[in-house]
Amino acid sequence: MSDRKILVTGASGKLGKQVVSYLLEDFAVSPSQLIVTTRKAESLKALADKGVDVREADFANPDSLVEAFKGASSLLLISIDAAGPRTQPHLNAVAAAEQAGVEHIAYTSMPAAEQSPVVFAHEHEATEKAIKDSAIANATIMRNNWYFENIPEYFASILQTGHWLTSAEEGRSAQLSRKDLAYAAAAALVSPAKGIVTLLLNGGKSQTHAEMAQLMDKVLGTSINMVNLTDDQYQSQLETFGLPEPIIALCTTMDHHNRENLSDGTSEAFEQLTGRKPQSFEAWLEANKTELQKLANL
Repeated sequence: MSDRKILVTGASGKLGKQVVSYLLEDFAVSPSQLIVTTRKAESLKALADKGVDVREADFANPDSLVEAFKGASSLLLISIDAAGPRTQPHLNAVAAAEQAGVEHIAYTSMPAAEQSPVVFAHEHEATEKAIKDSAIANATIMRNNWYFENIPEYFASILQTGHWLTSAEEGRSAQLSRKDLAYAAAAALVSPAKGIVTLLLNGGKSQTHAEMAQLMDKVLGTSINMVNLTDDQYQSQLETFGLPEPIIALCTTMDHHNRENLSDGTSEAFEQLTGRKPQSFEAWLEANKTELQKLANL
């Protein structure tokens, strides 16, 4: 690699940590060529000790972002994990990257951002537009499909209760692991795109919820009961659980998204970017079998 500097935002998060690890270990990026940002620098002391430039960045403070992004040639904007609206913080980051002279920006978006009924889709659509409208000449917009990890992290009740409530019908989604998407992000930073490129980053096999449940039964020894509902029935059922309205809206709109096959696709773009095939759902289940069986009380 040249002496160009790479910057990763949100480097203390689950995806950011993995991207940084791949950059240093798999792509042989020197610590001196890497800048990482986080809300609290002390959380990344181990990286600082290795020689990585650790900087504090507050997406709600545009001026702090410009300073934090200075010197970066290629920047990975990881969509922030926020309880409230993310659009303005993302727009602040894009504007700061432009002002700081960033030559290439990569962004972790979502499938079909401009079409999706998912409640946060508009945030990704607005961020993509801001990138395209900016003076940053080169961009890699990564439309990351859903993580396999969403099952234990957000839908653990499927394993805990043995019932999968869904209104997705026969809709297919080509999901993949967080590690694979982190590797793709690292690859996009090391070999930055020329011009504006949008990549549909999917797993190797597009599956229905029922097909995923069958594989979970096979690998984990579960016996998952598929409960097929309409959107209204799904919403009503979730309301009986006393879930907050935003969570109910997220669950129902994600299933609407999947029902429309907006996360369907192939792994062609992923393989071209990374030079390898994504991990299959079955292989991911095997790799995480112990943790998942604990959730299922097996």
